[in-house]
Amino acid sequence: MDQASREPDALCRSFAACLKAVGHPKHANTAAPLLVISPEHTRRFEDAGWSKIQFRETVSRHLEMPVEELISGAGGIPEGISQDQAKNKKTMPKFRSNALHIVRAGGDAGLFSAIISSWGASTSVTKEI
Repeated sequence: MDQASREPDALCRSFAACLKAVGHPKHANTAAPLLVISPEHTRRFEDAGWSKIQFRETVSRHLEMPVEELISGAGGIPEGISQDQAKNKKTMPKFRSNALHIVRAGGDAGLFSAIISSWGASTSVTKEI
């Protein structure tokens, strides 16, 4: 839920902040979830002339995470990546290949979107209905 962001970049940052918590905030290169964007949120991007490509690139940029925050033990949290995984890297993407799945769905009930998480190393399977 983000009812305050009026500019596309601010809304992308808000989506990215929520997406970083999927699985665990210190997990990187994980399977991508499904981001379901409501029509009212979608209109923020349409009104600004944004394409889906521009949206995807902006969210992906905001999903790059500082490696020093992801290392096991950082922030007093044992969960995280190993020193070997962090070696010679400054940032890591939250999701593998930043391949976030994005759909538009829902009604005009407010500025509510949703995240449907993936599970571990799973691969999403979709079926057209």
